[in-house]
Amino acid sequence: MSRINRINKKWLISLSLVALMVFGIVGTAYAAEFPKGETIPASQTVDDDVFLSGENVVVDGTVNGVLFAAGQTVTVNGTVNGDAFLAGETIVVSDSAVITGNLFTGAAEITVNGTVEGSVFGGSSAMYLNGSANVARNLFYGGFSLKTAENSTVGRDLYIGAYQGLLSGMVGRDLHADAAALQLNGNVAGDAVIDLGEESETSQPSEWMDYNPYISKYVDTVLEPGLYIADAAVISGKVTYTGSVDKSSQLGKIAAGTVIYQTPVPGMSDQGGSPYSGNVRSFDRNHPGGFVWSRAFSVVQSLIKLFALGALALWLLKKPFLKLVDAAYMEPMKSMGWGFVLIAVGILAAFIVPLVFIMIGVLIGFLSLGSLLPFWFGLVGSALTLVFLAFFFAVFTASKIIASYMFGKWIMKVVFKQTEEKIWLNLLVGVFLYVLIRAIPIVGLLAGLAATLIGAGAFWLAWSNRKAVA
Repeated sequence: MSRINRINKKWLISLSLVALMVFGIVGTAYAAEFPKGETIPASQTVDDDVFLSGENVVVDGTVNGVLFAAGQTVTVNGTVNGDAFLAGETIVVSDSAVITGNLFTGAAEITVNGTVEGSVFGGSSAMYLNGSANVARNLFYGGFSLKTAENSTVGRDLYIGAYQGLLSGMVGRDLHADAAALQLNGNVAGDAVIDLGEESETSQPSEWMDYNPYISKYVDTVLEPGLYIADAAVISGKVTYTGSVDKSSQLGKIAAGTVIYQTPVPGMSDQGGSPYSGNVRSFDRNHPGGFVWSRAFSVVQSLIKLFALGALALWLLKKPFLKLVDAAYMEPMKSMGWGFVLIAVGILAAFIVPLVFIMIGVLIGFLSLGSLLPFWFGLVGSALTLVFLAFFFAVFTASKIIASYMFGKWIMKVVFKQTEEKIWLNLLVGVFLYVLIRAIPIVGLLAGLAATLIGAGAFWLAWSNRKAVA
């Protein structure tokens, strides 16, 4: 029975890591910990990276490392001396909480009352920065509604891609907002770039609710599309405003710099598209704010995905995973060559095998008068589909994790002279550096290709070495 409980616990933690990846760095790490229960009490200090999951996760103590937490409700009251990855229905960073690194969070509702000394990356139906909230660096938000209260602080830049933003707090540098409704009632110490797109008088916020009826459960105020400017608002720099309604005169009263007004580029709503697509326009990659936000979100998304999958591999399949890494680490160039061959053969098989499968199915149907067709196209076809899915996952996802871990292992061993291999630190360093390099134009493409080839070739080398030993 105890063995069954251990297995259930292992898969429960694994599923929580997957939840963290769906929703939704480098620190001191010696070996990750999976504490029993859902809480870290105030009297406890953990000097490792921590993985927590449960219905009601509470962190009252201190984590000297990276915190990964997933649950229906996740509450941080204590101190995290590192980055925090939080996912669930409700996320609360209380007024006593201190996160010295970055906060990456995805939830239905996010509330920040405490201090984040790095940047915050949030995605949700609603996000609230209450009066005691202090984000020392940047805030990147994507979702339905962002509300910052008076006395809340974003130390550097604020990026919004949402239906609405209600801003009453302090922004230490620049504001970049791409939304349908925006309320300005706070202080922006730098420039403001605001894009509201087409403002339709017939459009109603209820149209948004039709796409997600649960939004009203978390959002306390919903504005009609448009720009709302309060007398208390202050913008200390220049303003670049894009919208179908000219608000340059009102903006001129609160802006110390010049106001540049631009009409929006015709969107889908002008070409017979749905009212929904015209209310909130997608990020324009030529738009500096939209480009930076989308690139940052892409990097964070890749980081969470690769690290979560790597953590699953180390937790569930540690020995096979490390054998794959060792095979590529010992002969990286050979692994790259075999990776090219494996991918070429696999892609060729993806075109040829389905044709052969159908031809054999036709022959079997003719010889059996159709009696074996359900077996062939059902059971055999499903098995063949699973094989191809496993192949493409191994080649285009698992290969990057293997290569990232190998790179992290090399960095820690050669550069930092690590004498004892620390698997979690190798994975963290490797994935972090990989996603950063991958974000660089041209260089990132080459790095991604090299990682795919090396990681894919590792499968063949590991299999060959296994046969040789046997």
